[in-house]
Parts: sequence; C-alpha cells; structure tokens
Amino acid sequence: MRPLFSQAVLVVFGGVLLAAIPSSAQAASPCEPITLDRLPLLPRDVTLHQFSSHNKRGLNGDAGWFLYRDDRGDAVVFDAAGPGCVRSFWQTDLSEDQVLKFYFDGETEPRHTISCLDLYRGKHPLFPAPLASFEKLGYWGDNPNAGNCFVPIPFAKSLKITMQGRVKFYHFLYERYPHGTPVTTFTGKEDRTILLRAFAEQGEDLLPPSDAEVTRSEFPAIEPGKSVELFHTGKAGTIARVVIEGDASEEFLRRAELEMRWDESPYPDVVAPVGMFFGPAVRPEAVRAMPVKVELLPENRMRLTSCFRMPFWRSARIALVNRSRGSAGPLGPIRAEIHVTPPRFDENEAGYFRTLYREGRTEMGRDWLLYRAAGTGRLLGVVQTMDGAHYCEGDEHFAIDGAGSPQINGTGSEDYYLACFWPNRNFNFPFAGCVGDVKLRPGAACYYRFHLEATVPFYGEIDARIQHGGRSDIVSEYRSLAFAYLRRKPALRETDLLDVANPTSERMHDYRATRSTLTEETAASHEGSDTETVVRDRGRRHEGGEITFTVAIEPGNAGMRLRRRLDQNVGRQSAEVYVDGEYAGTWYHADHNPHLRWFDSDHDVPATLTRGKSELKVRLVPREGDGHGPWTDFRYQAFVFADTTDRGLVVKTGVGRE
Repeated sequence: MRPLFSQAVLVVFGGVLLAAIPSSAQAASPCEPITLDRLPLLPRDVTLHQFSSHNKRGLNGDAGWFLYRDDRGDAVVFDAAGPGCVRSFWQTDLSEDQVLKFYFDGETEPRHTISCLDLYRGKHPLFPAPLASFEKLGYWGDNPNAGNCFVPIPFAKSLKITMQGRVKFYHFLYERYPHGTPVTTFTGKEDRTILLRAFAEQGEDLLPPSDAEVTRSEFPAIEPGKSVELFHTGKAGTIARVVIEGDASEEFLRRAELEMRWDESPYPDVVAPVGMFFGPAVRPEAVRAMPVKVELLPENRMRLTSCFRMPFWRSARIALVNRSRGSAGPLGPIRAEIHVTPPRFDENEAGYFRTLYREGRTEMGRDWLLYRAAGTGRLLGVVQTMDGAHYCEGDEHFAIDGAGSPQINGTGSEDYYLACFWPNRNFNFPFAGCVGDVKLRPGAACYYRFHLEATVPFYGEIDARIQHGGRSDIVSEYRSLAFAYLRRKPALRETDLLDVANPTSERMHDYRATRSTLTEETAASHEGSDTETVVRDRGRRHEGGEITFTVAIEPGNAGMRLRRRLDQNVGRQSAEVYVDGEYAGTWYHADHNPHLRWFDSDHDVPATLTRGKSELKVRLVPREGDGHGPWTDFRYQAFVFADTTDRGLVVKTGVGRE
C-alpha cells in the first residue's frame, strides 16, 4: 500500500508543537501556547472567562452592550484583575471611529491606543498579521467583515480595555490564574513563533513523531451494519495521528463512524461520524485547520487526518463502522494509518480523549446541548451542522463547575465560530472555520471551533450549550460533535456553604460585617440558558468596611475556590481578599446587569495559603468610590481542589478504569 503522507520535515501543525515531551505533570508558563502533546494534561490553576456584547436582557440584539463608561466617556469592554492573559478577541461591524485603549496594572493613562481597523488589518507591530486579521466572512449587510486577533496579552495585576467610538459586536476570551502566579505584563516582545507557524504552515503535511509505530490497514469494502478494526493493542501508548482515506462522498462522511475504546472501556469513549470527526460534516470539502486536515484527492477520493493525542494505559481499540441502512451499499475501499507513540503521560496526570455526538431537531425554549460531563478536563472544541431556519442568532452559554451563570456567554452562533453576519463564506483558520460557502451551497451549514488557543478547563463539571435562533425559538435539524479530555473524577468538591442573612448560618461561620445593611428579598434570574427561572434570596449590601467569616475545608487540598452569589444590579464590585491574614488577590466583578441580576462569581486561592488546614478565616475589604459599587453577597460556597500529588484523581477498579 502506498504511504498516505509525504515526508516533509516540519515540527508544527496548526501552531502546536509536535515534539514529544517527557512524562511530567509540570505545566509550561501559564501564558505560553499549549502544545498538542500537553493538551491531554489535566488543567491546574487556570480558568477561562469571556467579556462580550451579549444582550443583558437575554434577548437577541447583541450589539452596543458594554461594562460601563470610564472618566473619558469611553466604553469599557474588558476589565479584569490579574494575573491573567487575553487569549483571543473578535469584533464585527467595525468602523473608522473605533479605537481600542489598553490600560495595564492600574495605569491611569492608556499604554497603547490603536485604531480597531489598523489592529485587525495587521498594521500595528504589536498585533501582526496573520495573528490579526480582517476578512469578509459573511454576506448580510454592508460590512460583513470579522476582525480576529490571536496575540496573547498577559497582565500581572490588571487589564482594562476601552473602546472609543460606537460599540457594536465583540468578545474577549481570557484566562485567570490564582494570586501569586508569575506573569510578566505584555511588552509586545513575547515569543510568538508557535502561533505564527500555526498560520504560516497551516495544513502542511508533517512528519509524524519519530518514535511512532504505524499500523496500516486496507479494506476493499465495509458492508452495511458491519465494522472493521483499524487498531488494537493490549499495552500502553498514545495515539498521535489517525488517517483515513475513502471516497469523497456524502455517504462516506455521514455513514462511516469511528469508535474508540480506551483501557477496556465497556462503552465507546469516541463515537463519531467521520465527517463530524474530521470537519467536513455536510459534503466533501477541503479543511485546513488545527488539529484536523482534509485533502481532496484525484479519482474522487479524500484523505482525512487528525493529530489529537489520545493516551491510554492498558489497551486501545479503534474501529470503523458502516452505519448505512436499508438498500445502501458497502463503503470502500478504505485505507487507514494509526500512529502510536510510547506512553507520554503518567496515568494520573492526563485525561482520556472523548467525544459527545448528538443529532436531532431543536426544542423550543431549550438551548442545544453541545457537551456535558462531570469530572475534570478540558473542552477542546465543536463541529456543528445546522439545517433549517435562521439559526445563527443563537448565543453560546458555557456554565462551568456548577455555576448558575455561564462564564462563556456569546453574541451569536456565527460569532462563536469567529465569522459574522450569516450566511457565511468558506474559511479555514487554525481554530475556527466555515466548511463550505453557505450561500453558494444552500442547505445544511457546517462550522468548527477548536478552543486550542485557550481550552475550556473544568474541575467539577461542564454544561456547554448554544441557542438556536435569538431565544432558542427556531426549528432546525442540528448535529454536533464535541471533543474533550476527561477524567470522571472531579477535582473540585464543595466543603462549606454560608447563607448570608440567615442568622444561624452567619453565627456558625462567625460572619461579621461593618457598614453592612440587609437587603429586601430579591427575585431575579441568572444569565444564560435558564433566564425564566426566578430565584428569591436575601443578602447584604456593604458600603466599604470589611467582612470576615470562617469556612471549613479539607487539609489535603491543592487550593480553594470561593463562590459568591451577587446582585449585578450593582456594578464594579471589588474587594481585597485575605486568607488567615495573608493577601490572596483582588476579587472583582466588573459587569452590571439590572435585568438578569444573579451572578455566581468565583475567586481561586492558591494552595500555599490553604494546604494542611481544615478551617480558614476569610477577610474581604470592599473597595469604595472611584466608580466602584457596593459589595453584595447572598451566599458563599467553599470548594477545595483535589491534591493531585497523592494521585487522588484516579480510582482503580477491576479493569483499571477511572
């Protein structure tokens, strides 16, 4: 059988290094791009958040919303206390009058003042092309251009970004790290080699890892309802590359289905139609993304490549199934290559590669579920198809670790996929794309979004959904495939709950507050997927002063998370946090929403202040004046992160699965 690949020696695929790494749980510097080889590592000391122009009423019409106006009259579109790092940002409906201003670490004068159009067109040296781009990706309206930027912007203490001129559609994805995480504030001299290669060498053939063993197979046909085995082993390893060659037909993309099982799982960890797994879910189209690639070959053939790393520790099996029904014929001929390297990870430091495939008709009033899981891991991305009415008004809502509010709350489906103004044109970025031109090829549309510039970490659970239509009010046929690394064992568990304004709970937690008043009962809803549910609660409002209370935790921990239910009717709530007398960072919520008022805000405390203790005294010092609103609190929850040094994330069973 002829080789499926050329032997060009390149070390980067889609901006992610392919070089092997030693088995080690030590993470790279928090602001460095993550590598394909490091993707399976379970997350630690990082959370992902988003600022966007989403409609504060939960309705359609996601333009013109922002956090607040500063003393200059500019709209504040990003405001976070550090340490952290902006990973990517997007805008559309741009105009000549729009200017972005960047304030780092408490600066009162902007360090950088840049025209939005100059930034996205790559005319500013701090934001070079192709990491910054401005392209016509839609059809509707007079200005269907999307601006995207993948230049990381780290900040040690804080970052505020304002917009001069009219505000339209935008979102910023950023990571936050616990207080004390060493981060050097943005200088523009950061090493961007990996990201630049992601675009410059996008879609090129690569030499597989030099230590990979290759299993090749060829099948003249797979009969309907039958399967063939592409790979099977009874020892540890890591899948580094999956390649399948078949007919360039819709039947092959829809009816050929991959099944993967790790470590003798009683159920498949991966079940995915080939078209969804590699990107062209609707019809044969070339895809040049990271970490998948699709090539159209002569004689109506196609080659599909995935470079996701898939670790296993006892066994692995990959099969290809023909899901055709009725009078449909066989699929074939099929060629396949599976590249397997020696084990890359200790079993306790990495997750299993998993997918969730769903298909069906949308339900009125219910967001479409993209991915839901309990445990610890990373959401890597989604391939999605839509067929029906004007579905692309729908916002993404990602609720992480059981929070009532989504940490990721977007402005429209086409915006989530980094395009704009549906219907969309064919485009391929390393991290997002529209597979085929929706206007020129009417019918079902196909998009992909790989969150590999910033994966979505979760420590207890994740519920990732997307609307269909402006309020999940469109009847369409949807299909989606989500990709994740997952360990079923959660790394985050609740240890205490303080119900503010409840005398018994306040007394049990020695809750004390100066300059505090009780609120009336507040009846309000959270943002996100469930805006119709009203929660009634009473709490407190603090005009400065200080708040103290104790919470119970577990001594064997790797840090603590405090979660506070607050009332967003008051904006810009900020407080210094002290744990047992030691400074633990600034807890800041910049947003203001008088319509959907409840928000669950998290603050992570490093293990240096919590490990070995069973009780902590928390002191909060709310900030007064300078535009900051009163601090509101209705409840506090305390969680601890599992201490992975004792390998506590894996529970052994008879077959060695988690």
